[in-house]
Amino acid sequence: MASFDDIPIVVLPGLDGTGELLATFVERLSAYRRVQLVAYPPDRAMTYDELVALVVERAPRKPFIILGESFSGPIAIEIAAVEKRVVGLVLASSFARHPLPSLFITFGQLFNASWMPQRLIAAALLGRTRSLELQRRIGQVVARVPSKVIRVRIAEVLRVDKLKQLREVKCPILYLQARYDRMVSRKSLNEIVRTQPQCQIHAPHMLLETHPQAAAEVVDRFCRALDERSPRLGIA
Repeated sequence: MASFDDIPIVVLPGLDGTGELLATFVERLSAYRRVQLVAYPPDRAMTYDELVALVVERAPRKPFIILGESFSGPIAIEIAAVEKRVVGLVLASSFARHPLPSLFITFGQLFNASWMPQRLIAAALLGRTRSLELQRRIGQVVARVPSKVIRVRIAEVLRVDKLKQLREVKCPILYLQARYDRMVSRKSLNEIVRTQPQCQIHAPHMLLETHPQAAAEVVDRFCRALDERSPRLGIA
């Protein structure tokens, strides 16, 4: 059951930026602790640096844990590296440095079109664990985000490199790796582990959209360990 004594967790969404696809995961995680989902303005083409500033402004003024899914991993890494308030970092199917440039370029071209190939979008974002209902939801959510916003986010991913910032992260890190993830490869995880060897890894079936309850339980276990450490760290 959620407790106001627990350290809150800030959740950052994937490429769509709306957070709508994470609604079930956030609901399940909220049963264990306070969750703040930070959605990005759907009508503004913002860079990674601008999104970092937005999240820092909206984050709690006290210690918190931060979770970055997919596109938002670099944002979570940057904030964890510079904000002393961050006591835990969770990366879900994400990366510190651009993962698959050619695939992102292909998607940039697709988003220039007036139609959205839902099957291709779902295949890239969800791998083999997708459902028809979730595929439909992804198409609906992404279609509401202006193509210019998506293109800017893809361009940001293509040039991002937060490995230096990742080295500076001092708090515990958890990485959730989705099986059959076609957007973020094992290479991205290997880079993170080489940079932060103490990173905890939970591998199979951990996509937040397709396995929200399992993912919520794993994330809460990680957070509970930080709750227990908080008195020793002087966290109120």
